[in-house]
Amino acid sequence: MKKAAIGILSLLLLTGCWDRLLLRNLQLVDIAGLDLDKESGDVKLSIIVTKLKNSGQGEGEPNLQMTEIREPSLIEAVGQGDYTDRSPFLGINTRIYMISKRFAAQNPVSTLTFLLNTPYSSVNTPVIVFDGNVSKLLKTQSENNKDFTKNLNEFILSSERNGMMPTVSMMRFILSREEPLEGIALPVLKKFNSGMELSGALLFRQGKNTGVSLSKEQVQMSMLLLGKGKGRQRYTGQMSENGEGRHIEYGFSVKKGNSKISVHPESRGLPKVTIGVRLRINVFGLGKSVHMLKADYVNRMEKELSKHLEEKAAAMIETLQKANCDILGIGMELKAYHPNIWKSLNWRKDFPDMSIEPNFDVQILNSEE
Repeated sequence: MKKAAIGILSLLLLTGCWDRLLLRNLQLVDIAGLDLDKESGDVKLSIIVTKLKNSGQGEGEPNLQMTEIREPSLIEAVGQGDYTDRSPFLGINTRIYMISKRFAAQNPVSTLTFLLNTPYSSVNTPVIVFDGNVSKLLKTQSENNKDFTKNLNEFILSSERNGMMPTVSMMRFILSREEPLEGIALPVLKKFNSGMELSGALLFRQGKNTGVSLSKEQVQMSMLLLGKGKGRQRYTGQMSENGEGRHIEYGFSVKKGNSKISVHPESRGLPKVTIGVRLRINVFGLGKSVHMLKADYVNRMEKELSKHLEEKAAAMIETLQKANCDILGIGMELKAYHPNIWKSLNWRKDFPDMSIEPNFDVQILNSEE
């Protein structure tokens, strides 16, 4: 009995620091950055790895290390990564894929497809586009901002949770090449002080860059049309009152929102599509102090704001039709629920010419009865 007690005590003492040793040696890829060299055309693979130092019980202090590899192709660059002094890289734990606009313009999906068949590759990780030099950004941030990867990851997760911008996984991006009806909007981020901010989105059709972009405001509008624009984000802007030259500022957050696509067959020509959006909002600015929002003023401003949002949505839809990129799922709706109409369409030819009308129903919740 005495020997058994000593043995158990020895085991407890021997296993006290097992986690610290593993954490010190673990190399997790926080960001895999993809760019093209402007002169040679070589692929630049920039990998930021977080290593923990001073690790004990729980978490340790993060230490960012960047490795840049240049090769004629991405496959070669990934392969060469195993031969650096900071390998092996556990790509299965990659948190973010960051691609440059230059890389995004060169048929990126065909370059990335091999990831679906590569062991230990993370394909459920979000893809973002950076407006600038990816390798330069990551080098600067890894040296000067130890919280960069943590803050960027939290920003992306928060944006997805609150419907602020579309989140596209690497798997969805690659597989979109095989889906003729699905449009993809890859979020574009740009440098903002010591961090990052959303600046818009690039539109892709079947894995290819359409060359057309959405502005930040149009990205927000697309989320409203998809019924995903609710959360902590704020919508702000200016609108004319009663169509007159006087402009008033507005600001609101969405308490509840949903959208519905309706298809109306026409006796001649293409069907008419309407996207109905119902918004229940809390306003914090609407031309007057919130505590002064009387019922008659609110009723009038609900109509004005609905009309204003419809105009902005129509402009955004026009951009989508110009790019022939259906990120709103209209084609899928037609194919699934209106098969007879669908059979009469040549989708890629007809989508840019269809009548697609947004209808907003806005109700202000924080008003005086």
